[in-house]
Amino acid sequence: MGGKQSYFTDEELRDYQTLTFLSRQDIIQVVKRFIQLTQRNRQNVKLHELRLSKNHAIDIPELRENPFRKRIVEVFSSQPDGSLSFEDFLDMMNVFSQNAPKSVKVSYAFKIYQGIGARRRTDDDEDASASNVIDVKDVKEIVRRLSGKHFNDKDLTKIAEAVINEVDLRGDKIITAEIFEYFLSNVPDFPSTFFIPLSK
Repeated sequence: MGGKQSYFTDEELRDYQTLTFLSRQDIIQVVKRFIQLTQRNRQNVKLHELRLSKNHAIDIPELRENPFRKRIVEVFSSQPDGSLSFEDFLDMMNVFSQNAPKSVKVSYAFKIYQGIGARRRTDDDEDASASNVIDVKDVKEIVRRLSGKHFNDKDLTKIAEAVINEVDLRGDKIITAEIFEYFLSNVPDFPSTFFIPLSK
């Protein structure tokens, strides 16, 4: 059992097992990793009091190379400042684990992509993050981050519109959670790519 007993009880560990797709050993590994990331020169601090700052979270090895790292942290954070509690971190590692079902991964992928283009919107644009859809501005931002290339705005718009037109079953120029789920259900390797290994 190691050092986990000083952070939570066996009952709490069983609760975490019940509420996640992680094994007992996986949860203990997540606890150890979280403590390693947050306990710099801190002694006798309870697990629920520790927080991983947003700036530190987006730079951890598990996320450092992910073009969506900032948005991932924002989606999993329970606080307005974007910091992660242990339970936020556990939730993130749970969703990105190999054991999480495809439906859970698809739901969180939608949350990560939905509204990602909001920072590039003008005041005249409707806030897609409030409407729970992925729109052309979101797709432009997704393509920009995934391609690693610097397309001009005109080319990005063409690519984004083509993507939207390909998946838009209703002709309303948006991707709803249902449409997103439908199309990802036809991508068999999606769960294996929506995975973050836990660093040791």
